[in-house]
Amino acid sequence: MYRLELPSTIPGRRSPWTAAGALAGLLLISSTTIWAQVSAEQLVAAGKLEEAIRIYKDLAKADPANPNLLLNLSITEYKSKHYHEAATHAAAALKLQPDLLPAQLFLGASHLELGEFARAIQPLEQVIAANPRERNARLMLGEALLEDGKPEKAIPHLTAATALLPMNPRAWYALARAHEALSETQAASEAWKNLSALPPSVESHLHAAQVHDAAQRWRESVVEWNAALTLAPDNRAARTGLAWALFRARDHAGAMAALKPLLASKTAGVQFLYGASLLNLQQPDAAIPYLRAAIAADPAFLPARAALGQALLQTGKPAEAIPLLSAAAPTDTDGNIHFQLFRAYQLTHRDAEARQALAGYQRIRAH
Repeated sequence: MYRLELPSTIPGRRSPWTAAGALAGLLLISSTTIWAQVSAEQLVAAGKLEEAIRIYKDLAKADPANPNLLLNLSITEYKSKHYHEAATHAAAALKLQPDLLPAQLFLGASHLELGEFARAIQPLEQVIAANPRERNARLMLGEALLEDGKPEKAIPHLTAATALLPMNPRAWYALARAHEALSETQAASEAWKNLSALPPSVESHLHAAQVHDAAQRWRESVVEWNAALTLAPDNRAARTGLAWALFRARDHAGAMAALKPLLASKTAGVQFLYGASLLNLQQPDAAIPYLRAAIAADPAFLPARAALGQALLQTGKPAEAIPLLSAAAPTDTDGNIHFQLFRAYQLTHRDAEARQALAGYQRIRAH
């Protein structure tokens, strides 16, 4: 979870984790309601987030037109890592009060934690438009743009974030990655140097892991991914990177164990990797739902189509496998997809197409 540095940056709130802002806006409320809000504040301060959430939900149900109560609920849900719910209640608060900047901030932050990078961008842009020096929003917007494939748009925000947060390794890490994505080697090197000058961090371990990955040193990268997770057990990038390294090292059970905490997110990469691990463990029936979920999340994700086609072929459904394997065939680098396609055509008695697929397989293998 990204740790928002909020004490002086959320407009209209005396404390980042309390209902004080909401209390200031309620002039005619019962003593019971006031006591409930104070109780929720105290529970949050004591780390009893689930109990506080229940109180805030009851308060919001009793006063559904109060955006501050929904905001408090969203903040508490975000802190307790219920990101879907946090996004839902931040959005509900914004329907009631569109200029409620803290709700925009937590809406964007929740989408970022869920890996919904495109959806995180707009609310974070709203925060920056109102307050260009909002350091949390600057960093998160830069990260969202970077992960959404827009490094050139991310760099101005990440550069600003490093100026506002010079000791934050996450800012330097994201900036270096953005420069690397644009092949700006010198600028990336400077950012990496600034990261390495800071104390060891999640981000320094992430960078070391990625260097090992690039050299296909999977076991060494596993060590670094695990070191990052030791410091930040909820870091999605570290968990996903660990799963990929284990998968490539052929530790498919280990990859699945690493991915389990992320399965609820329904993101294409996570669903694919979990399904592909099952497939490699000779469990095609179990793999199919995850591979279907990957395609549903990203219909253009061809590796998921290839894997689902293979799983369907292995479970006696060659006709269903053919369109999936055909779509993925242009990405075939080792001939495996063409060979699977050959088998599917052969089993469905489409002999001419089977011969073409076999010829494609032989052509790839000859190079």
